[in-house]
Amino acid sequence: MTNSSKSLSVWQGGSSLWRSIVLVLSAMPIGCQPTNQYQEPPPPPVTVAHPSLEKVVAAKEFTGTTEAVNLVDVRARVEGFLESIEFEEGKAVEEGELLFTIDPRPFEAELAQAEASIKLAQARVASGEADEKRAVAEVANANAQLTRGERAAATGAVTASEIDLLKTAVLTARAGVDTAKAAIASAQAEIAAGEALVTQAKLNLEYTKIRSPIKGRAGRRLVDLGNLVGSGESTLLTNIIQYDPIYAFFAINENDLLEFNRRHLSESQSAGTNADEEIKLDQQVFIGLGDEADYPHEGRADFADLAVDQSTGTYLIRAVIPNPDRLIPPGAFIRIRVPTEEIEAVLVDERAIGRDQSGAYLLVVGNGNVVERRTVTLGATYHGKRAVSGPIGPEDRIIVVGLQRARPGAKVAPQEEPPAVEPAATIEQSPPAETE
Repeated sequence: MTNSSKSLSVWQGGSSLWRSIVLVLSAMPIGCQPTNQYQEPPPPPVTVAHPSLEKVVAAKEFTGTTEAVNLVDVRARVEGFLESIEFEEGKAVEEGELLFTIDPRPFEAELAQAEASIKLAQARVASGEADEKRAVAEVANANAQLTRGERAAATGAVTASEIDLLKTAVLTARAGVDTAKAAIASAQAEIAAGEALVTQAKLNLEYTKIRSPIKGRAGRRLVDLGNLVGSGESTLLTNIIQYDPIYAFFAINENDLLEFNRRHLSESQSAGTNADEEIKLDQQVFIGLGDEADYPHEGRADFADLAVDQSTGTYLIRAVIPNPDRLIPPGAFIRIRVPTEEIEAVLVDERAIGRDQSGAYLLVVGNGNVVERRTVTLGATYHGKRAVSGPIGPEDRIIVVGLQRARPGAKVAPQEEPPAVEPAATIEQSPPAETE
């Protein structure tokens, strides 16, 4: 056998051996590798809390607008040229504060003329009184002469024609008395007319000093210095607006009106008093501005309309709100909350409320730590918590943290939320309740 043939037989024999070794090794199990089996993840941790059952004051929510208690147009009441402007636009002014001055000289001249007419009439009264005294003396003298003439006529010393002349003299003297009295009455009438002119002149002179009729804030001036104002019309010069207090107007529907009426009647009967017709007067109200989450401003309703508006089916109510810092502007849209009665309500943390197309709901940890979904109806907010109604009670454990990790029907690992520090016992005003 050649060397090449021997090498090939050795290789073939070796190859068979190696193949046998590989087959044996591949059939053997691999050491201590673990078995690949599915293990269920642990329940997700969630934080739970119990709803609270509390006595709260139920309320009705409305929308409304604000309006200034006083808004005054300051106008020129006499004609003249504007001499000075005494206020700063947009600044606060006091009642009686000087705002404008109209040239007073023409009115001072009118006053002087009216006063002079009174003095002239007074002089005429004095002259008339002197004439009256003279005429009275003439009457007495004429009567005396007539008496002597009548005596002389009895002896034939005085003729009948002379007696007639004496009688005419008496009548003439009496006419002089009447004329003097008429002159006095005319002069006295002129005095009265002159006094009226003086009063008017003083009033017109006073009108040249235009003062603020109320305490408030002045608007911009609408007339410049030197302009003629009050010519043919009462020229508008500026506006004064009072911010404190401020009115809040809102309308309630007819059903709410009937509910308030019945409650008022029931309360009056229980107290043994007569029901007042103006049942909305002195009703406590709270308002909130557009950027406020609650209702921090308190006031009282002071006026209710006389009838339901048939075109809208609403009933207008006005409330007065203190506004010392002028935070509430006139013409603003506001939210209004009117307390109605004390009720018991289930309150939950706002964080526990979930919402979807079906409405609001709570996730409750039930038996075996299995999550349950409870559909609820949302009410108002009290003490920072939301009132809810539905299949929920103080004994339930509701999820407040971890809503995203919890699924109805799945288990969770609940942890009780530590109790929070209770706030002062005040009732927070809430935004309008959501309708889910």
